[in-house]
Amino acid sequence: MPSSPSATVPTGNQSESDVLDVRADVWRERPLLREIYNRYFAEMIANFASPRSAEGMHGTIVELGGGSGNFKEYFQREHTNAGKLIATDVVPTHHCDLAVDAMAMPFPDASIDNIVMQDVLHHIPYPLKFFAEAQRVLRSGGRIVMTEPYISPAARIVFKLAHPEPVVPSAQIFGDNPSSDPSPLRGSGAFASNQATPTRLFFKDRQLFETRFPTLKILALHRRSLFVYPLSGGFSGPKLLPRFLEPLGWTLESLLKPAALLVAFRLLAVLQKQ
Repeated sequence: MPSSPSATVPTGNQSESDVLDVRADVWRERPLLREIYNRYFAEMIANFASPRSAEGMHGTIVELGGGSGNFKEYFQREHTNAGKLIATDVVPTHHCDLAVDAMAMPFPDASIDNIVMQDVLHHIPYPLKFFAEAQRVLRSGGRIVMTEPYISPAARIVFKLAHPEPVVPSAQIFGDNPSSDPSPLRGSGAFASNQATPTRLFFKDRQLFETRFPTLKILALHRRSLFVYPLSGGFSGPKLLPRFLEPLGWTLESLLKPAALLVAFRLLAVLQKQ
């Protein structure tokens, strides 16, 4: 039997753009998924730099990896006139404004106030090239705000058993110098990935990161998504949390916060150009 269209990685005859279209359909069909991601979006926006420029409170904002346009939809609905948002993705798609490679952004030096990313860093072939580009295009005081997978012991088990994207904590990110930096990704194309990249970069390799990018200060690293997210099924798995139990799920989410180191599935990272 032919496989169902995928919302995570291309399967069968799917193009990369097809995956984003399927993801947009899943977004419309899953209210809990929308609530989870809208909470991510709200928290990221709350951590934006606020230069209060002519573009609005948050200035010029570039979204990388905008995919099926979910953040763009949320921002335009909930934060009208709060900033000029340019939604981009490396895959040309009608859901975004521009096709942009995060490692070679087409923006002038010191022209961007905020870079926002939802589940993008772990797909970038050479993440350190992205940070060098971000350092270039951000204005002084500008921020990178992202939500990414966090590989806690619980998340590692669940991702291994029930998620198509690889988790390779041993993959190297730093070479002896910038010209020899390896790629930590597995696979090919825009959906190649390594969900362990953010955890490795900001924790095990944090000192290396701070040495390479002394002007990118890590302001916050917060572990998130302890209960509701893994039971939601995400974009591709079965929903395991019945609608009538969702309020209880959010209560348990709060109660589990002290155990975030062991059970978190997400990481909010905030960096600022000094």
